Amino acid sequence: MDPKSNWKFWKKRKSFRPTTSALVTPTTAATDATVVAASAASATPAEPASIDDPSTPKPPEPHAPPISRPHVSKTEAWLSRATLFLTFTKSVAEGVGLTPLKAVCEGVVTLLEAVQTVQDNRSAWHELILSIKAHLDAFQQQLGQLGIGDILEEVESSLKDPIEEYLNDVTKLLANIFAESGITEEDIKTNKLAIPVLIRRIGTTKLEAGVINDYRLRLQTAQSKIMHSLLLYIAISVGDSKDDVILAKLRFIDPSESRPRECATGTRSDILMSCIKWSLDDNAPNILWIKGHPGGGKSAIASSLVNELGVKKRRLGSSFFFQRQNATTMTTSALWRTVAYDLARHPTIRKSLTTKMKEEIDLRTPDIKILFQQLIQDPLTKINNIPIEQSPIVVIDALDECGGLEGQRSKDRKDLIRTLDSWSKLPRNFKLIVTSREENDIARLFSRTHPHTIELSTGEKTDAKSKEDIQSFLRIEFQTIAERYPESLSADWPGSKIIEDLAVKAGGLFIWASTAIKLIEAGQPEKQLKQALGGKGTGDMNSLYLQVIKMSFPNPSVDDVEDLLSVVGTVIVAKEPLRLSAIAQLLSIDKSAVEHICTGLQSVMEFREELRFRHQSFVDFLLDPGSDASKFGISLGKAHETLAFGCLEIMKKELRLNICNIESSYTLNDEIPELESRLEKCISPQLLYASRFWTTHLEEASPSEEVLKYVRDFLKNRFLFWLEVISLHRLENRGGVILLILLKWLKRHGQEDLMEWAGDMPRFIAHFRTLMRQSVPHIYLSALPFVPEQSWIAKEYGPRYPNTLKIEEGGDRKWSATLNILSGHIEGVVSVGWSADGRRIVSGSKDKTVRIWDAETGQQHGPSLEGHDGAVHSVAFSPDGRRIVSGSND
Repeated sequence: MDPKSNWKFWKKRKSFRPTTSALVTPTTAATDATVVAASAASATPAEPASIDDPSTPKPPEPHAPPISRPHVSKTEAWLSRATLFLTFTKSVAEGVGLTPLKAVCEGVVTLLEAVQTVQDNRSAWHELILSIKAHLDAFQQQLGQLGIGDILEEVESSLKDPIEEYLNDVTKLLANIFAESGITEEDIKTNKLAIPVLIRRIGTTKLEAGVINDYRLRLQTAQSKIMHSLLLYIAISVGDSKDDVILAKLRFIDPSESRPRECATGTRSDILMSCIKWSLDDNAPNILWIKGHPGGGKSAIASSLVNELGVKKRRLGSSFFFQRQNATTMTTSALWRTVAYDLARHPTIRKSLTTKMKEEIDLRTPDIKILFQQLIQDPLTKINNIPIEQSPIVVIDALDECGGLEGQRSKDRKDLIRTLDSWSKLPRNFKLIVTSREENDIARLFSRTHPHTIELSTGEKTDAKSKEDIQSFLRIEFQTIAERYPESLSADWPGSKIIEDLAVKAGGLFIWASTAIKLIEAGQPEKQLKQALGGKGTGDMNSLYLQVIKMSFPNPSVDDVEDLLSVVGTVIVAKEPLRLSAIAQLLSIDKSAVEHICTGLQSVMEFREELRFRHQSFVDFLLDPGSDASKFGISLGKAHETLAFGCLEIMKKELRLNICNIESSYTLNDEIPELESRLEKCISPQLLYASRFWTTHLEEASPSEEVLKYVRDFLKNRFLFWLEVISLHRLENRGGVILLILLKWLKRHGQEDLMEWAGDMPRFIAHFRTLMRQSVPHIYLSALPFVPEQSWIAKEYGPRYPNTLKIEEGGDRKWSATLNILSGHIEGVVSVGWSADGRRIVSGSKDKTVRIWDAETGQQHGPSLEGHDGAVHSVAFSPDGRRIVSGSND
């Protein structure tokens, strides 16, 4: 595309427009409860103004036809209402919420108005009636406040108590009236009294004026307590709403739609009971480790515990299910943020967290140990006296999948192990349930911390209960299959003997049984069943998985195998799950071919929206060079290279100038109309994935000539277009990291010529990061003109955009030696140090603080470290980057 031809929408240009800052003044906390109530009332949205022209006369509305109503006397009307109320009296006395309170008030007013018309002491009656009417009006006014009805659904005892008091006094007043009238509960229940008798009985009521006045005063006192509690509750709720905004920063959106399937009904009951028993034991270790081989049912048990503890026991604090394919988002940081967010349902933890988050917690800190202390350890210690039967329980599934394919070598996994070690030192009433395989790092951790351990038996060690549970599971699933073939399969198909044989072959592995069922469902039941029964040994997942592949692709051609390996390899190495259509585009494979592969693998793969394998053991099978699947074995390096090539090809095909069709350069990113829908329409899922992860896959690839050709094309033609995607998706901090990975890859493979080109690009992002965050058009209009004239970007891209600013004199010839400015210290900086990996900088200052910085973005990590009484003259990281040492004259 000729860039000049698509430039007309930016021709009326000005220099980059800075963002206008708005001063936000914090609202002064109200000390008077009535002020809070008024504030809540003022929050009610006003009626929208009419959009009609007020000068345009409107046609008169047609008159509604009169409705004829039968004549009803006041006595009959009262009697009808009073009768309804009297039948409700008993249930009213038991109510504790505002809805029955309103009914009481309305009923009492109705009754007392009637009594007033036939009784002495009318002045006292009148005062009582006016008082109760005023109470009712006040309650209704409060209920009319914005959102109060929802807030009061879970009203606390502070509000329940005065409501009960008011109800009790009303009930006593009614009982007094009925007693004086000779009306019994039985009379009302059986409706024995005729209407004239009821009127006559109430008409004989004689209550002293002093008694009536006493009731009025008692009701007035109770009403005042209710109003005070209402206003206090409103004030607390308004505060909670503000806290919600702060706590929302913790929230992690789980990329998976649901947690794993629970145990089949009636299975694993012994293990679930053991877990519940442990949860109630004050003396038991505070960590429960459920360990077992792949496919033993650990995730199903974890999912069942979430249901048991959450729905039935009301003790679930939080849950988190690691997934290897979502390793880039389901990190250790995401885990503890999720746990903290969920635990904030407890008022004390909520208060502690919101206070800390306002002042000192940096959610972006790479130091997960500090994050754990601030989000989990410190808040939990504030509720240390909570009874064991009420203490929250946290469930974490699949520890071994944290860190993705890197596993225990990944930083995330190491962080997770360290924080679990910290949890083991918390008081014993803070319970944590974890499930995992017995991998080396996890086993070493738990050999030190001594958790309560439940091992799921498999293979030759399979116990009788596990076999029974698998038989129960198979029986339920076979019954469902048989229902689909009523003419050919009996209700008890395939019979107890075969179910027992299959349970033995499963060897305690629920994933074997589940995969066998999926295999049988996918084809002719009888034929598939014979295949499942014909496998090797006990619990032999490799044999079963090989059958899945051979039955789905019986005589594959060379091209079919290549497509299969490409699709399966992409699902394995993708940094986040991809949709079928995105994989087809990235691999340049026909969509129907990808769907055919996925359909063939449906017994081991889910593909409702995004593609993911049902169990990690299938991935292990494909990656194992010694397995029987040598023909279908996956090379991780080859899979990364294929996906890197696909990413580069997609960027060449889909990146373009003004990708989201922004109409004016005056419009900042935040002001673009319907930005989300534009992004969805103009930036495809495969392009977004490619823009984020292309160098991550390139890092693992070899520098083939074809790959280098696409890299060269990106550097020469796509860089600024790519920055548009980075800017619009707010990835400017990530952009520099992506390019640094490219530089390391080029250097490792001796691509000196391309390194000069690529070297300019991280500098461009570092210098213009703020501009990129605010405006896509000004990447071209206000950043490109100020690139140093001797830089490769200026020489290559500058001439393509002639209708921009021209720097006549005073411009930079070379990039400044300054890569970033770290702002924060209020006095001079005396010492600095770099972490061994080059990602962080530590600084010591005369302001007596130590600060840690992100070397790439220049942003401060976490709060300043305070404690010195004098200037900090020396700072350094430990070799592993986990600790910092500082020295001062104090």
